[in-house]
Amino acid sequence: MSNPASSRPALDALVARLRAAREAAGLSGSGLAAALGAGWAQPKVSKIETGRQLPTVEEITAWAGATGADTEQLLALRAKATAEYTAYRERITDAGGPLGVQNEVTALAASCAFFASYQPAMIPGYLQTPTYMREMAVGDEFLTEDGIPPDQIGHVIAAKLRRQALLYEPGRQFVHVVGEAALRTRIGGMSLATLRGQLAHLVEMAELPTLTFGVIPFSVRMPFTPLSGWAMYDRDLVVIETLDGSMQITDPDALARYSRWLDQLLEVALTGADAAEFCRAVAASLADDG
Repeated sequence: MSNPASSRPALDALVARLRAAREAAGLSGSGLAAALGAGWAQPKVSKIETGRQLPTVEEITAWAGATGADTEQLLALRAKATAEYTAYRERITDAGGPLGVQNEVTALAASCAFFASYQPAMIPGYLQTPTYMREMAVGDEFLTEDGIPPDQIGHVIAAKLRRQALLYEPGRQFVHVVGEAALRTRIGGMSLATLRGQLAHLVEMAELPTLTFGVIPFSVRMPFTPLSGWAMYDRDLVVIETLDGSMQITDPDALARYSRWLDQLLEVALTGADAAEFCRAVAASLADDG
């Protein structure tokens, strides 16, 4: 039988670290359970170490205390493990609803000091205005099919806006690079007024100290084939979103490739004041198009 965690590399990394911490402390599974006390037993330790049960934050903290492991490192790994690949419908069910998924994503982002993304044809969620979010969701068949009813859209938008607060926290670094198509694409029933408002917001965000905002104009030669967008967490996890779900990449060689691609994008992108001016020019051209 295959390992049920074999397709979940971040969870694999977490359980390996937990097991190593227990062994380094010279404890057996039953010995650790005894040290942890009420609510613990050897089978529970086994479930956690084999990836069949994701430990809670409290359980991670207790495990680290009993073994002398680094609590923050283990919690960071746990945050990444919550983002493992599943179809969106399954992920929403496992998280207890769409708001639970947003809370998981926020916890993952909050565990990182560095976050980067590349989106060839859509504004990244961290930089979206509430109106852009709402109009993008109107009539989206995938939301309903995946278990996000219309009456939950407002709650999801509110959760995304709360996550945007991370942009303003000192000590964090964000990099968002978009293609020119992202500045011109209207999704669903989105109005030109909403897209212009979004572009005005990008002009303001381009000056944020914690953010490097880049735009790749159509006239620039791409350094690689832009098949899809992706997000990078602390350079040790890359998440690729698809219409059906997401996949996580933790292989060191693949991560090095994405880091290289990010550097290549920044070499050719307009950033800072140049990116802001380009957004103004695009907004003006949209106004001319009426």
